[in-house]
Amino acid sequence: KNSDFGLLGKVAMTLTYSKLGSSSSGGGGKGTILASVPVRVITYMTVIQITVVILVSYTIAVSLGHEPAWLPMISDCAIKAPEKFIFRYGMLVGAFLLAANVLIIYAATKDTYKHSKFCLVDGLVASFFFGLLTAVNVHENSAVHGTSAVISFVCYEVFMAVIAYNGQTDPRVSKTSLNMKRAATIGGAIALLTLVALSPHWGKHHTAIAVCEWTVAIMFQIFNLSFVKDLAGTRLEEVGSVGLSYHVKMQDNFV
Repeated sequence: KNSDFGLLGKVAMTLTYSKLGSSSSGGGGKGTILASVPVRVITYMTVIQITVVILVSYTIAVSLGHEPAWLPMISDCAIKAPEKFIFRYGMLVGAFLLAANVLIIYAATKDTYKHSKFCLVDGLVASFFFGLLTAVNVHENSAVHGTSAVISFVCYEVFMAVIAYNGQTDPRVSKTSLNMKRAATIGGAIALLTLVALSPHWGKHHTAIAVCEWTVAIMFQIFNLSFVKDLAGTRLEEVGSVGLSYHVKMQDNFV
């Protein structure tokens, strides 16, 4: 249905089919730069962007003596200049890419997965609050930062769990991909629950809480990487023009 996405669908379609340059003669709109991009590039960009920003911010914060090497909270590497500017703007881009990834996953699964629309909303909420928690550090407004972190982490963990559960019966998902999704979901849930359990004693268990936060971040990245094989060989132009129906090519070499 053309109304499946509403405003979000129109925005996504515009992004997918807008021309970044002149089409080749006789191409009829095909061959635009953005439309010809492999979908898995979005996944790679999401993972690389977020990982690089975190590691660069951490390295600068530690090298300048702003934070100890072992082990600051990830957001503690975004409090002082210059690393806070790299972290803030870099992670806002990461949040946008994460939302794009959620849209692609929805389009790929909306006709076959249960609760796909719930996953769409849940994933976009997680992406929004992920951007918000990186835009406002804990010293600027601890309530906004902390609340955004909780909403983002919990929503994305639920998103992962639903996708991983549905992926068990999806013939397009390889064993390797499914195992990555399962491991990331279970590992992220354990780390998140441990973080919540330790948080009332923040001062005493600060390092353990930091380890949990880093673990959650790593699990989220592993989950996103699991889609690289699922999306192999598919380009943005293969996202159908009606209802953003996304056609994932069947893989003959599933592990």
